Amino acid sequence: MVDIAILGSALGSIKTATDIAKLIKNSGTSLEQAEVKLQIAELISSLADIKMELADVQAILIEKDQFITELQTLLNMKESVVWSKPYYFVEKGGDKDGPFCQQCYDNEKKLIRLQGGGTSFWKCLSCEGIYKDSNYQSPGSIRFG
Repeated sequence: MVDIAILGSALGSIKTATDIAKLIKNSGTSLEQAEVKLQIAELISSLADIKMELADVQAILIEKDQFITELQTLLNMKESVVWSKPYYFVEKGGDKDGPFCQQCYDNEKKLIRLQGGGTSFWKCLSCEGIYKDSNYQSPGSIRFG
């Protein structure tokens, strides 16, 4: 939500600038040249204040848009991430990508691809987690010949 104080201040500055502009317009020749210059200086100052306050509002709105985009990305990812013990896969259009580290996804919502797998033994190079799937056989239990 945009800070109400910033918007209130910006609106107040706009009102002040408008009032000064009306005063200058209606003053005609009755004001001395110095008074006109003073009023114009105040108008410029008010407009500068408005510009700064609206820049703050714009920065807040950009930040909010980025946050919304990040949340949308997380939501889309959550819909496609599937748990398949002992790790995660990403499914899109019937295709399965992975596996990804369970610990990194559960703790940080990061999809870190596991390395290895040739012997159903996987390792995460980020958190150093080790995973063995249901086809894993310890080296001592492998029988040759």
